[in-house]
Amino acid sequence: MKKLYSEVLSNVFKILLTILVSLSAINLLSTVVYSVNETAYFDYAYELDSFVSLFGTVLFYIVLVVYLVWIYRIHMDLQSLFPFYSRSPGMALACNMIPIFNIYGIPSVFLRIGRQFDGTPSTSRQGQFIIGMVAPLILLYLLDNSVSRYLARLDTEPSATLLIVSGVLTTALYTCYLTLCVQISRALARSAQQAASSSPDLDAASGIAPERSAVPQHAYRLK
Repeated sequence: MKKLYSEVLSNVFKILLTILVSLSAINLLSTVVYSVNETAYFDYAYELDSFVSLFGTVLFYIVLVVYLVWIYRIHMDLQSLFPFYSRSPGMALACNMIPIFNIYGIPSVFLRIGRQFDGTPSTSRQGQFIIGMVAPLILLYLLDNSVSRYLARLDTEPSATLLIVSGVLTTALYTCYLTLCVQISRALARSAQQAASSSPDLDAASGIAPERSAVPQHAYRLK
């Protein structure tokens, strides 16, 4: 089976997103404790919450960079497996990076990926799942950005309720991206496996014998 360009990065991205979701959930839990009992928060949760907030901020920017490289490589794989796939890796990056345009661009990227997989029986389930995630993704993206901007402009201490809402939106958004990463990487792996298994059948049907290497097979295993 041909090695995918995004295979290693997908695994790294999933790990980083899992950590980011966990940190966001801890931060949300700390906010709930703060809203219920401020004394308990400062006695037991403040130091942990401060560390999680700092580490989570650094990790967020790392994840952002990894995401952009990942989405680029995902589209390299898509064009490799499906030669007529219409969106280039560069255009996929532009859809994610250009402000305002990305409100359309981000959902369109995942919608097109989902439709591609939905058209293949072996990946139809993943394709439909990805398509179904597009609406929640853009809704959470817009709400999370709006609440974050509002919090940044506040001159007074934000209410605990507003902080909880912000935490819920952020955690849900990260979870959405994690779910998309899992489904897309799974669908790509199945597509690559199907392409590899159908290749010998095509050679046999055309009467072309598979090309054999002059190097003994055990030589590859020693490398």
